[in-house]
Amino acid sequence: MKMRTKSSCLTGFSLILTAVFLLAACDSEPPSSEDKTEALVRPAKLIEIGQTKSDDFLNYPAVIKSAQHSTLSFEVGGVLKALLVVEAQEVKQGEVLAKLDQRDLQTQLKSAKSEFDNANAEYQRAVRLMKEDAISRSSLEERKSKRDVRKAQLETAEKALQDSVLIAPYDGNIARIHVKERQAVQAGAEAISIISRGKLKATINLPSSIIARTGKSQALATDSYIILNSASDRRIPVAFKEASLEADADSQTYEVVFVFDTPEDLIVLPGMNAVVWFRDPGRSTSDSNKIRIPLTAIATDGDQKYVWIVDQNTMLVSKRNIVIEANVGTLVGVTNGLKPGDTIVASGVSALSEGMKVSRWSK
Repeated sequence: MKMRTKSSCLTGFSLILTAVFLLAACDSEPPSSEDKTEALVRPAKLIEIGQTKSDDFLNYPAVIKSAQHSTLSFEVGGVLKALLVVEAQEVKQGEVLAKLDQRDLQTQLKSAKSEFDNANAEYQRAVRLMKEDAISRSSLEERKSKRDVRKAQLETAEKALQDSVLIAPYDGNIARIHVKERQAVQAGAEAISIISRGKLKATINLPSSIIARTGKSQALATDSYIILNSASDRRIPVAFKEASLEADADSQTYEVVFVFDTPEDLIVLPGMNAVVWFRDPGRSTSDSNKIRIPLTAIATDGDQKYVWIVDQNTMLVSKRNIVIEANVGTLVGVTNGLKPGDTIVASGVSALSEGMKVSRWSK
């Protein structure tokens, strides 16, 4: 009787353990396919075909200069009475910048005008007398000559008064002021420097090997842009303006000038450093249109070359066979299999598999 009871207890305990194991097995479900996919997302460096063509471009350091720069000076001497601008101030064309003391000049002008009026009156009187045959022709010519001399003196006095005022020749900014108020200024001495607003130029120096390849087509004007050291994330379009035909004696390079408009949201000043990028004139148009991809983006399956195409909507990769050119270097030309707008994985391709999800890698 006792043995039967003990056996019954053991059997019941075994049933309880079995039920516990079954419940535990139900709770530990295998990971879903969604969890597996999430775990397989790999960061990858991506490039879009047709958007990266820096290999077609050359770049050279540049110095920013004003497209139009003038140093103004008074054409007459005198004491500076009024300085109406400060450095960096914006000015409009025709705006008065500075004035000399004009009292002596106004006195000279008044005297010259009075003398001219008298000489002109004498000449007009001689003309009337000549009609009446009451004066000799030599007397008329003498009074005419005197009138002309007084007229020239009057014009000189008027110009001297005008030259005592400095006026902005164009819209721009005051770059530098060389004089001070109440200072004695000599005629022709530097007074105010002004630079034009809006248009600037970037000057670079090119070796003869580049100049020789440009030909007469001015290839430097195509797709050129400038990147300022102070704004490395901006590309500012530039246009080729001129090139020196005489090489620098020391560097044996030729000066080339590009012009550009100042962006409204940037402060660009003469003296800033930058880099000018322009299409390599040694590359033909057909070369420029070729698709080139990094060697690191190409995988091999036997003799077949392929890349991993990325679907921008799902970020899933798929294999695509390509045909490449025989080439040596870090960039390889693709003749078949890719088109502009395709996005491919640029490196780490051996770690990918069909249908794997990637994310755009960034520093």
